[in-house]
Amino acid sequence: MIEVSELQRDALSEIFNIGVGRAAASLSQIVRDEIQLSAPNILFLPPAEVRAALTTREMTHMSLVSQDFHGPFDARAMLLFPENNALVIVAHMLGELVPPEQLSELEQEAMCEVGNIILNACISALADMFAVEFEGSLPQHQYADSLTLDLFGTDPDRVILLVQVDLTISRQRLNGHLLFLLNVGSLRGLIECIDRFLEAQGLG
Repeated sequence: MIEVSELQRDALSEIFNIGVGRAAASLSQIVRDEIQLSAPNILFLPPAEVRAALTTREMTHMSLVSQDFHGPFDARAMLLFPENNALVIVAHMLGELVPPEQLSELEQEAMCEVGNIILNACISALADMFAVEFEGSLPQHQYADSLTLDLFGTDPDRVILLVQVDLTISRQRLNGHLLFLLNVGSLRGLIECIDRFLEAQGLG
């Protein structure tokens, strides 16, 4: 796998932190409650290690939103929450207008909106800092079972940028994961963007 230096990783963490901050502000307006998103933890991992990391008791049943982005590098972006956590978010979004038994019926639409906000906030932060443009697809929602998880394919050259964040709403701490699926060419493109960013900051 192509090596990513500590300086490059730190720069990416800084940019994602900006995106996470934007997403938290937007989500807070939607749920009419303060939402906090933790500083992101950045990891570059092969698919097998990500799959193993997600195969935990709380992540057995997941609510997943995905979007494809195309630009100086291409990526499939995914937002994953344990299904129980996703229902907590949906309940806060819809308030008392919807009875609990109907929440799961509205989960897909609500989570698409949440995914659209968080994923686009992160991609727009990358676009702003790198001075580039991305085009994105519409968000798609699906349920995933970690026991049969096969979202990442079997391409040995695929690398996953895993961004771990904690979401806190009304003192409830919910953990989620942002994943960006990259092939070797896309990873090189990302690193080139990071290097140009660092050079512009006088750190290259």
